[in-house]
Amino acid sequence: MECRTALSAELDGEAADAVPEDVRRHLRDCPACVDWLAAAHRLQRLVRAARLAADRGE
Repeated sequence: MECRTALSAELDGEAADAVPEDVRRHLRDCPACVDWLAAAHRLQRLVRAARLAADRGE
């Protein structure tokens, strides 16, 4: 499984705690994927905040 595909699935709740160990090892050595994951987490938080604001009518 490609690294970003596995991480995306985990972010989406499709594979909670099921990211393969080889992907976790890859993250230790790949700053680009670490940056991608951090950006994906930021985006996920922004989307959640926007949904909450929309639900409150803000």
